[in-house]
Amino acid sequence: MSLIVRRARIVSTTRVIEDAYIVVRDGVIVEVGREPYTGLSGAVVNAEGLIVMPGFIDTHTHGIHGLDFTVDREPSSVLQTAKHYVRYGVTGFLATTVTAQLEVLAEACRAVKEARDMWESAYGARILGVHLEGPYISSEVAGAHNRAYIRPPNVEEFKELLRACDNTLKQITLAPELPGASELIAYAKRLGVIVSAGHTQASYEEGLKSVELGVSKATHLFNAMTRFHHREPGIVLALLQSPNVYLEVIADFVHLHPAVVRMIVDYASPKRVILVTDSISATGMPDGVYELGGLKILVKHGVARLVDTGVLAGSTLTMDKAVRNVVRLGYSLRDVALMASHVPAKSLGLSGVGDINVGYHADLVMLDEALNVVRTIVGGEVVYES
Repeated sequence: MSLIVRRARIVSTTRVIEDAYIVVRDGVIVEVGREPYTGLSGAVVNAEGLIVMPGFIDTHTHGIHGLDFTVDREPSSVLQTAKHYVRYGVTGFLATTVTAQLEVLAEACRAVKEARDMWESAYGARILGVHLEGPYISSEVAGAHNRAYIRPPNVEEFKELLRACDNTLKQITLAPELPGASELIAYAKRLGVIVSAGHTQASYEEGLKSVELGVSKATHLFNAMTRFHHREPGIVLALLQSPNVYLEVIADFVHLHPAVVRMIVDYASPKRVILVTDSISATGMPDGVYELGGLKILVKHGVARLVDTGVLAGSTLTMDKAVRNVVRLGYSLRDVALMASHVPAKSLGLSGVGDINVGYHADLVMLDEALNVVRTIVGGEVVYES
């Protein structure tokens, strides 16, 4: 099957092409060029007046539209989320759990694995795998994680979770300063599982050591981490200064002040920054009371906080809004294509997604001049139209 996107303004990570076309065959981009298109006929999508970018990839999302990966542990629920994400321009995501009993996490992994086995483009966004956020985190900076289920890092337990995930586990967030964490980091790295430092009270020195062992990402940088101080900089500075570490940023301007977002991007460059949502089931839903990992969450004016402590509890951010926020800070759409698409894919070691190039999956988002999502294409199929 062929699809031709015509008369678009194409923004990839390396170039902007005005009045351009993209030819897709069997879900893969086979040609990118300037109009006029004179090749073989096929189904045409008119993108005149629209910006076409690589589809967004969210590597940290707990749920959306009333669904939660830790709670709704059924393949059908995971596939439903895939349909919801595409309305926000997301064409790939990591199903992210919160700290829970090991058997619950194993069930969540199995549900994602089965859903991924069933997935096809018509379902919506690609299910890229599982991101375990916890349970091996610091109870001192648990945030919205249930302290009752936080555990010390244990390689044998981790092996059980790996078996349940059956090659679906792509990333784990842990606190690298905990006893047993060094062994788990080294083991996960050997198996190709990405280790991200988060919910941690690690010192600057412990942060540098964790990077040497294999930590390659920072989970929502600054949030639920040792507070930066000029005499005790903590793990934040260690992660910022490590050139091979990717940095998650929740750009809702609630978790981070806009000036801090700008500081991170300017210091690390867009080639290391990953825009994430940390979205919860309340995303796309009205204000009210929700649950996350068994804890009550109050969402007011779109901001999610724990009912009993007022601590931030994930977000209701969507990737399209994160993109608009970062553009408002003065970054180019090419920078955004890096931070919202290419770098997230690269951080997971994925190839063939996250950019607009020949040989890549035809996972695209079409935006109007105000950067609202007009259409989302996954594997060469139009899966959402506004």
